[in-house]
Amino acid sequence: MIMDDLFCYDTMMAADCKKMSDHTLPIISWEFYSEQHVVLESFREDLIALKKITENWGFTRDYYNEFLEKQSVVIITNPTLKIVYASHNIQQLNGYMPDEVIGKSPKMFQGKETCGKTSKIVRAAVDSKIPFEVSLLNYRKDNTTYMCKIKGFPVCNKRGKLINYIAFEKAA
Repeated sequence: MIMDDLFCYDTMMAADCKKMSDHTLPIISWEFYSEQHVVLESFREDLIALKKITENWGFTRDYYNEFLEKQSVVIITNPTLKIVYASHNIQQLNGYMPDEVIGKSPKMFQGKETCGKTSKIVRAAVDSKIPFEVSLLNYRKDNTTYMCKIKGFPVCNKRGKLINYIAFEKAA
């Protein structure tokens, strides 16, 4: 008797499934897709924020490519090198949430084993308002170290005035 009930249920469900959209997913896959959805939603939020921040810049970059293909973290500082923006994926790089780094200097990621010569190269480039590319030993929130490849660029408004620095960072 139970087997007949199950057969009837399966037959009914199969008929209903044929009427449904092709966009249904098995429940078992929801967790996998929801994780990806959260990541993509963060990228979308970052792209919207970057578009708004950079609308008056004389600097252009393919942010979509930086996020999705290169998996870079984007950090923007003001001219005095205080962080004004950090992309959501900074947490995967070093454990900090974006709101934990806003208003602080990128030096917060450095520590006792960070190479002083490389830090001076970055400082000289910033002082000269020229782009730089370095690999630097940085520290995560949990105090573990990682090599960070940083590409930094001075950003000027359309009148040529320095308004920000932008850096694209990723684990080397």
